[in-house]
Amino acid sequence: MALLISSAILALGWWVRQSRKTPAPAGRDVTGAEARQSAGTSLTPSQPAVPESNSSLKPSAAQPSEPKEHPFRGTVEKVDANARTLTINGENVPGWMAAMTMTYRVDKDESLRVRAGDRIIAKVYDGDFSTLHEVRTAAGPTPGPTAGAKPANANELPPLSWVCTTPGEEGVLEDKPGKCPQSGVPLVPVRIVTAYSCLKFQSFIQDKPGVCPVDRSELVPITVSLYFTCGNDLNVRELDPGTCADGSNRIKGYERRSHGDHNPRHGGQFFMADDNWHHLEGTFVRPNVFRVYFYDDFTRPLAIAGFAGTVTKTDSDGRDIGAPITIRPGRTKDRNTLEMRLPGTTLPASIALRVKFKADDKERVFDFTFPDYSKEPAATPPAAVAAQPAGTPNALVVTTPAGGPTPAPSPQTNGNVTGGSVPIYPFTAAGNSIAPEEALPTTTAELLAELAKRAQSVKTLLEQGNLSAVWYPAIGAKDVALTLEQNHMNDVPEARRADMASAVKRLTLAAWQIDAAGDLGNRERLLPLYRDFSAAIADIQTIYGTR
Repeated sequence: MALLISSAILALGWWVRQSRKTPAPAGRDVTGAEARQSAGTSLTPSQPAVPESNSSLKPSAAQPSEPKEHPFRGTVEKVDANARTLTINGENVPGWMAAMTMTYRVDKDESLRVRAGDRIIAKVYDGDFSTLHEVRTAAGPTPGPTAGAKPANANELPPLSWVCTTPGEEGVLEDKPGKCPQSGVPLVPVRIVTAYSCLKFQSFIQDKPGVCPVDRSELVPITVSLYFTCGNDLNVRELDPGTCADGSNRIKGYERRSHGDHNPRHGGQFFMADDNWHHLEGTFVRPNVFRVYFYDDFTRPLAIAGFAGTVTKTDSDGRDIGAPITIRPGRTKDRNTLEMRLPGTTLPASIALRVKFKADDKERVFDFTFPDYSKEPAATPPAAVAAQPAGTPNALVVTTPAGGPTPAPSPQTNGNVTGGSVPIYPFTAAGNSIAPEEALPTTTAELLAELAKRAQSVKTLLEQGNLSAVWYPAIGAKDVALTLEQNHMNDVPEARRADMASAVKRLTLAAWQIDAAGDLGNRERLLPLYRDFSAAIADIQTIYGTR
């Protein structure tokens, strides 16, 4: 039976407050407040460790059977005693959840005594994707490869898995060939691995933890597909290493997967709705503002057009203790937030969000508990980024989904590849670590040539539709312009130096705006920014007499 990843990765899971509902008749959907999703809410002794009722997750029968038990294995990445949660890099659990790094609640406080790095064994149950039961440490590795598992050594390839690439079935994962359950299309083989990416700059991916080269934040784990391609022919897409037509070795490429990145962007608590499409992150920030960010299945900002919702304060048992308050659209640039200030709210804060994604939709309810105010992930000022010519040997290739802030559900084209692929960062032969950045040229003529080369790279990427990669040469062009201004202003006639300062300022602003818009895949936003970028480049070249 096909394993539906998208149904199995409800971040911090579904559970139903039995005290607030009566079971729906068999065969009918549970709607409104009947279906609850809970974040960080610990079970009280009076509540069962396993959900008692949720008709959307149980068979249609007058007397439903007990939820099926599954063995769970994984490695502890983080212990949060205040929230009573464990972040686990879990192995594949057939019929329950694919290999994924997730945050779970635990059924007993003593389970929080484990430490980061410990291998654990636990029990999980059908219908409850948020709680680990009877957690205990395990001695030695667990035998058998799993999708998403790290190979035993750098030269060992991860096992093949088979997935659907048809819209609406991207979450299907099998361990053998077959057909997609709905469309009947043959499953496609992939190698699924855990990789690491910048939290807010999705075009950078590498195969081990580290620091984002753009904002110096810590890389976060994501689930991706691994393939091999050629630096001079990115249409090559193979499952195994080998040799390219020109005799060079194939290079690694990583493709983001639907539901492969459930890392909170703003230090909040992350959910996936039961439609397997809408994702949301709840935050509680000073001065007592509850703000919810909405995303699609690739964790791209999703505009809130047609959304409506209310928030209610709740007690520690999840019972409403106040009247519902209508939550309003926020003022973020991506138009993907709802928010409301809740005066008088004290920490820890428990809040219930009821939301409809369209007027005739059912009401979905999400529970949040905030032991403290949410904090944005820490980052330091961006470092200079060196340009890398296309086709460089040992370059990493990244494939990311295209689409704007309001994409159609799960856009998939051309064998699950959406958007283009370009070499992004140079890698060393040993260990795929980032190679040291090349120093910029020192003469005015060389810097102007470098500026023209990076500007041409931006133009080429835009023409190819590879919007997620344009930030790289754009930021590089900005660095070149700043170097010209700082070290070679004496080559500019005094009457034109103010013009030069203005052009560099405009180029810097446009580069950072291109960075932000490109990460969202928003072509409409990128084009006017590119015009500003190009005009600033042209002004600099005119001032130095090269145009």
